[in-house]
Amino acid sequence: MSDTACLLVHGFAGSPFEMRPLADTLEAAGARVSTPALPGHAASVAQWADTRWNDWLECVEAEYLRLAAEHERVFALGLSMGGSLCLALARRRRLAGVATIASPVYLYRFLPPSSSDWRLPFTGLLRRLRPIWPTSPARPESRAIAPWRGYEGAVALEPLYSLIHGLKELRRNLGQITAPLLALHAPGDRQVPVGNLWEIIRGVRSPLRRAVLLEIEERVTSHHLLTTHREAGPVVNRLCARFVSPEG
Repeated sequence: MSDTACLLVHGFAGSPFEMRPLADTLEAAGARVSTPALPGHAASVAQWADTRWNDWLECVEAEYLRLAAEHERVFALGLSMGGSLCLALARRRRLAGVATIASPVYLYRFLPPSSSDWRLPFTGLLRRLRPIWPTSPARPESRAIAPWRGYEGAVALEPLYSLIHGLKELRRNLGQITAPLLALHAPGDRQVPVGNLWEIIRGVRSPLRRAVLLEIEERVTSHHLLTTHREAGPVVNRLCARFVSPEG
């Protein structure tokens, strides 16, 4: 797959660490892989607080252009918000394919009601009261099953508010996306509701699209970090490697 490049995009508050297992699999299959750190990520919470959806999307687009200058086929694959950014990229650029992994086009909705946190609709107000909101870190046993590196113990609400609005625009314009699509999600995802999977599948105009539900047996983690998850990770790797291979 020397003519194939894969742009792997991590999620909100995360880092390229969460894409490393998938990167290793794709590199072993012969693809060139890029795993950029999004602006404000893998840095400090203060730097993160100064970044917005457009900053992250511009970073992803710039990396795509660099890869497209050297490779005939460029795929974009992302975890959580990373997959959302890949969909947004597919609106702007001609991709060989897009893979979304536990990715949102909304974080909450009212009809039918769906949200991972009742405070999400109030982010616009809360960001003015407390721009950096404290959060509880994951339990050690959860991290042992699904390793992750990023900002724990706090969430920057300005970037979160920007993400919410970026997803609203993306959701309205899913019909502009025609790239082949692979969409993966766990039914029990407690961070990004599984309804997002069906919103994406129904919304895009891709002639080739596949939705896969990844069943997870353990009941410790949030079932969201699928790329590093002990059960789901190998399945994600296999499905994505097949998706980007010339044989499909």
